[in-house]
Amino acid sequence: MWWPDRLSHTYARLAVAGVLALALGGCFQPMYGETPILGGTSLRDALRDVEIAAVDGRVGQEIRNDIIFELTGGAGNPAGAPYKLNLTVSTGNLNPIVDPTSGIPLVDIVTLDVSYKLFDVSANKTVLSDSALARVSVDRSMQRFARVRAVRDAENRAAKVVAEQIRARLASYFLTRA
Repeated sequence: MWWPDRLSHTYARLAVAGVLALALGGCFQPMYGETPILGGTSLRDALRDVEIAAVDGRVGQEIRNDIIFELTGGAGNPAGAPYKLNLTVSTGNLNPIVDPTSGIPLVDIVTLDVSYKLFDVSANKTVLSDSALARVSVDRSMQRFARVRAVRDAENRAAKVVAEQIRARLASYFLTRA
């Protein structure tokens, strides 16, 4: 096969790909776009109508702040919203790798388990109940304050991961509710 034949085959393949892209372009809807969902509002507005209940503890407050930012984009927690999200936070530490000679853990794994319930205020019932979890590893240092700060940073990273999981689950709920 010589050069002009290869060029024509390449152009033919590109033309077929272009026609398929144009034909399928209208089949997809952006999840976070401004188009209305089933309730007549956009997904962004539906997520802003969720009030996050207060949570005890530093990690719980970190998760709450991250979820508020994920849902509202920094606009703050809406008071009197039609939905209320209640969180139950559980944290822990695992030491999977221990130095056999000294018996000191070399790695910590910060565990964060959050169970949450979305409550519809107007219907006075729970409409969604689910859980999210995160596991973040930390290299253990011999310096006490460095170790404490590393664990705190790992908890903050885990809180961010959990907040993103909860936002994604709430978005799927609002897109698929009847």
